[in-house]
Amino acid sequence: MDDDEQLKTQRVPVMMSVSEVKAVDTWRRGQDDLPSRGEAIRRLVEAGLKALAKP
Repeated sequence: MDDDEQLKTQRVPVMMSVSEVKAVDTWRRGQDDLPSRGEAIRRLVEAGLKALAKP
C-alpha cells in the first residue's frame, strides 16, 4: 500500500492565522478536484517536504 492509500489515522491539531487559512482556501479552490481543507494542507505539506529534499 503506497502513502496515498494509507488510512489517515493520526490527528495533528494546528492553529493557523486567518491569512494562512485564506491562502490555503485560495490554493485549494484553484485545484481541479477542490480538495477539502485538510486534504489541501496535506498536499501543501507534501509539496513543501519534497521541495526541501531536493539538493
